[in-house]
Amino acid sequence: MKAIVIGGGVIGAAVAYRLSEAGAKVVLAEAGRIAEGTSLTSFAWVSACEKIDSDSYYRLSLAGVAAHRELVSEFGERGTWYRRPGVIQWLEAGYEGLSLSKGPHEQKLTRLRALGYPAEAIGADELRRLEPGLRPDALSPDGVAIHYPEDGYVEAPIMIATLIEAAVKCFNLDLRIHTPVRRLLVSSGKATGVETVSGEILAADAVVNCAGRWANDVVGSADVAIPLAPTQGLIAYTPALGTAIHRVLRSPTVNVRSDGGGRLLLRANDLDETLSVQDKAQPDHPAARELARRLGELVPSLRGVEAEAVRMAIRPIPQGGLPCVGSIPGLGNYWVAVTHGGINTSAFIGLALRDEILHGRPAPEYSPFRPDRFFKAAA
Repeated sequence: MKAIVIGGGVIGAAVAYRLSEAGAKVVLAEAGRIAEGTSLTSFAWVSACEKIDSDSYYRLSLAGVAAHRELVSEFGERGTWYRRPGVIQWLEAGYEGLSLSKGPHEQKLTRLRALGYPAEAIGADELRRLEPGLRPDALSPDGVAIHYPEDGYVEAPIMIATLIEAAVKCFNLDLRIHTPVRRLLVSSGKATGVETVSGEILAADAVVNCAGRWANDVVGSADVAIPLAPTQGLIAYTPALGTAIHRVLRSPTVNVRSDGGGRLLLRANDLDETLSVQDKAQPDHPAARELARRLGELVPSLRGVEAEAVRMAIRPIPQGGLPCVGSIPGLGNYWVAVTHGGINTSAFIGLALRDEILHGRPAPEYSPFRPDRFFKAAA
């Protein structure tokens, strides 16, 4: 089988790797460089604990966590991109979940324990023991945080580069960088390949659209467009620092994690809401300055540290906020994978689409999240 994967981000890399590993002849077409888009601008927390208000979303997220662990184990000493230092989440930091977002921490912990998810409540003394560099009152004497000791994050650029390098060297992946796709080619109700901006025709038996926020731009037709509700995001990076943050922190004001080389990565949901499409990713951006100020409040020894670099991106969120992964009704040989939190489930998407494309076995975890919901008329 010949397959074309559009997009060299974390989802495209996982799909291209798994398809080529299974014996398909794969072309990976990336408009710029690999790992250049939204995958580079993510907090990249890998977890299922935020989806417990939805059984189906929790099962999908749990499969995503398991797939990451499986993938890094397959690579042995080269699987260095998945870090699991544990995550601490203040109760006041809020949750991505809906029905439990206003509930007491006991409610969330009870649910997590019932599901067998590793989580524990910690108080101010335990927080100081785990993270001694935080200000003494980072958690009030009667405050509560939740510690997820097995959670972690993915260093997406390393994951992408490792998967693509392995696919090229071991499975003859045809990597085409600086190859933007103009449109999807369709004949007799089936995708037959793509046309690039340069006019080159790439024929295939299967086309997989992993272009993220550009997913609709590359197909050239509104008939197969996925309704999107994208949002902007900003990540700020500190210079190399001598103060260690040992775990991923989701505090009420700022999310913090290590980014290698002594640097810290910072973001905050409320500051993302202040961004505009005209904003430029610069260290003196007001949101970046505010992130640095909040970091100094949380970690006194880092007061006065400024952001050294900033990245901004448009997050590819399908309308309604839920993932959109699978085939389009009425169009054969074509699959799409667009989702918020794509890094979290990227390793599983690679497995799921491999099995569906090559063996006709759709993953049951994605049955509630397929593109069908946007194309009921076509179905």
